[in-house]
Amino acid sequence: MNFAQKLQKRRKEVGFSQEQLAFELNVSRQAVSKWESGQGYPEVEKLIQLSELLGISLDELMKETREHPSAPIKPLDEEEQEWRDEPHSPITLPDDIHEEDSLIGRFAYSTDRDTVERYLDLNQRFARWIAVGVGMILGGIIPVIVLDNDLGVAIMMFFIAIGVGLLVKNGMDYQEIEKLEKQTFHLSGELICDLQDDYERYQRTFTRKIVAGVSLIIFGVGLMLILNSLFGEYDANAAVLFPFIAVSVGNFIDAGITSGAYRKLLNIKD
Repeated sequence: MNFAQKLQKRRKEVGFSQEQLAFELNVSRQAVSKWESGQGYPEVEKLIQLSELLGISLDELMKETREHPSAPIKPLDEEEQEWRDEPHSPITLPDDIHEEDSLIGRFAYSTDRDTVERYLDLNQRFARWIAVGVGMILGGIIPVIVLDNDLGVAIMMFFIAIGVGLLVKNGMDYQEIEKLEKQTFHLSGELICDLQDDYERYQRTFTRKIVAGVSLIIFGVGLMLILNSLFGEYDANAAVLFPFIAVSVGNFIDAGITSGAYRKLLNIKD
């Protein structure tokens, strides 16, 4: 059975009507009807709520099985069929449904793991090189502060040229990521579960990078103040702060872009 069949079967076993289930999930009845007919797919947040409401694990709900039920399940009961036959005016979906913005809105039941892994890999490489480019630009300020002459300016321009070049090149490479996002590739329920696990693991890395970045900036400021107190306030003392800022900003960029790629795939909204 696929997800749509399992959802319909389990809903009836628990005793929920489509209206009741829609109310519990804070979605429209049309959304539940689309899920059960295989025409749409809920967000990850709604999948977790479904598993709790229906008393079934997320893995069991999402994974396709080849089990054959003892009796066929009707696509729709009489009450539901009558409702579908009636004319209805358009209904605005709740704010938490964003199918038009989501890759998951195009998910079906076939697995395209290679495409997803490539999408994540491209985002990670993009994040790293953007971080390096920004770091080079920030690092270019150091020679101007330390040397305070034309040589310092020349070195700064050299660093900025490299940094801007990296940003421009990666901006052009980002087009490949955009092409993947526009594809109508599909993810299986099993792959969605795997992605959710990967995302939860990455969140620990995300937290470490943010904490490390903030700590480095604080450490850099403290070191600059110590130098000022020991040797007096010189502009050169400020130069020690910029390497810490460059590394910290790189951490923020890398963590943010990579986390954003997972959130885009899983349709996780702020």
